[in-house]
Amino acid sequence: MTHDAERRHDLGKEMSCLKLKNRVAIVTGASQGIGRGIALGLAEAGADIVVNCDRSVDKAEAVAMEIRARGCRALVVKADVSNSTDVKRMVQDTLKAFGHIDVLINNAGLFINSPIEDVKEEDWDRVMAVNLKGVFLCCQAVGRHMIERQVGGSIINIASISGTMPEINGGAYTPSKAAVLALTRQLGVEWARYGIRVNALSPGPVLTPLQRAAYPSEELLAARNSAIPMNRHGTPEEMAKVAVFLASDDSSYMTGENITADGGSLSSMFYLVHKLAEQAQRGA
Repeated sequence: MTHDAERRHDLGKEMSCLKLKNRVAIVTGASQGIGRGIALGLAEAGADIVVNCDRSVDKAEAVAMEIRARGCRALVVKADVSNSTDVKRMVQDTLKAFGHIDVLINNAGLFINSPIEDVKEEDWDRVMAVNLKGVFLCCQAVGRHMIERQVGGSIINIASISGTMPEINGGAYTPSKAAVLALTRQLGVEWARYGIRVNALSPGPVLTPLQRAAYPSEELLAARNSAIPMNRHGTPEEMAKVAVFLASDDSSYMTGENITADGGSLSSMFYLVHKLAEQAQRGA
């Protein structure tokens, strides 16, 4: 490769890595897990980030430091997404600091494990408040700004494969994520005329600290992996790559869509059944 060709290659690589340069993104629930991974991924692509958290301010500040180390600006905003006053303040704080909002990632979520017959009313209300109402409030507040600004934008709602395939003992979580997918389709249609794209990302099993705590031993983790066709969990970094795609102009003709990133879990609902049958046959 010639020197000029190498320079063009390096420049092209740099430009591809900065697909979100000069853009501002709010990431809710960004202090850990998938939210943290997406916030850092957007920063790698050049975006300035508002790191939202409800409780873990110290963790959010640590994420902000990592973002600044990547050469991007970061602002930590403590806000409960289920509270309209908090959401409006978060938007105003963002506009005061950065002047505009180009991307919204609705990642904040709550899961309370329970058989549906045992779900407490207060647990149902809290999960729905964070997972569904919170998405609505953030979409509405940011959407109004984007409409007024008249330059479009991208909103990405983090749903779940549970919104498509019911999760046993998922309590209010599964219905809340199904509703998020419906809201995504509605907003995608209604706001397309404003140049605002609204899409969903539905992760499957992702190895966050909370997920790892649910499978504390290597044996338990291996057993859970065996139910996934790719035989492993996804990573927050892999979810971030999808989010960057949806946030960037690479997905400029997509709205109202749901991208599933689950290692094949939804595509092969009988995968584990067949695997267990094969094991039983070999043991016979």
